[in-house]
Amino acid sequence: MKGLKLTDVLRLVFSLAVAAWAINWVLASAGANLAHEFVNIDWSWIAAGLLLTALGTVLASYRWSTLLALQQVKISQWDAFRLTMIGIFFNLFGFGGVGGDVFKMYYVQAQAGNRREEAILSILVDRIVGLLGLFVVALLTLPFVWTELLSADPKVQSMVGFVVLISVVGGGGVALVLSRDYWLPESLKDVIKNAGRKFPAKLVGLFVRLVRSVDLYRSHIPTVLRALALSAFMHSLATLNVICIGKSFHIEGIATRHYFLAVQVANTISAVPITPGGLGSRDLVIQQLFKFAGADPRANLIPFGLSMMLVFWSVIGGIFFIFAKRSGGVGTSLGGNP
Repeated sequence: MKGLKLTDVLRLVFSLAVAAWAINWVLASAGANLAHEFVNIDWSWIAAGLLLTALGTVLASYRWSTLLALQQVKISQWDAFRLTMIGIFFNLFGFGGVGGDVFKMYYVQAQAGNRREEAILSILVDRIVGLLGLFVVALLTLPFVWTELLSADPKVQSMVGFVVLISVVGGGGVALVLSRDYWLPESLKDVIKNAGRKFPAKLVGLFVRLVRSVDLYRSHIPTVLRALALSAFMHSLATLNVICIGKSFHIEGIATRHYFLAVQVANTISAVPITPGGLGSRDLVIQQLFKFAGADPRANLIPFGLSMMLVFWSVIGGIFFIFAKRSGGVGTSLGGNP
């Protein structure tokens, strides 16, 4: 992969500093003695949360390999899992948690042979399906908190409103793509023919391949819907993980519906490219939504614990990357010489 430029390094350092400030601010507002909290933490709940996160990662790698297989690009489940783990590590180097996607795009394209564009598209579709699953869980949560939201702080209403807006726009965009035959007045052949008169042949050829790749997904709607359902389940697992963190700190009084709202809204906003992996921004959003739920200030230990768990999994992903580099696994079976 290409080396980092100085501007990239400076931007990364600045965003990490912002993330560290946000995490420290949220932790400080908990008003708790961190050393005391860790002495009294219930590690069995942390172990349960780690297992849930591991299960979510396995399911994420399976979802991607399924979408990739539709493009006639097949990799083993182990390679899909390994790339997903390494992608988690690289998420710390990409704003909004997209560094892992860039990594997978770089290494899977050589494995795909002459279907590189299709393989890259599968990663984009996997990201979109993941976000749609997040939106599904968020929208299903809304009826359970709607009455409370009507009298909530405008800041909270704005955050929830942003998630609803993105859900509608994102879902509408996907619906337009899937219903292309109903609103595109010309046949695809005519569109390509007309484009060929105005644009370079190479660009038109790439467009044709991408359209055909999208059509593969359109012709396998049941598979895509299963991937969507799997995504919603994974986001539910992520919420259960946060509940486990709350239990580990012996924090009570937060209703399950508030956990689900906080996690879905926080994960949506943290996907916006502000800080690496969404660290810090996720913490601030969860802190605000727990405040809306009337939680004790000690509940701010939960987003801190979540961030530490995410960093832990990133370190594990880094170990996967180191061993893959030493064994030549990344360079040989997954993309040639990096």
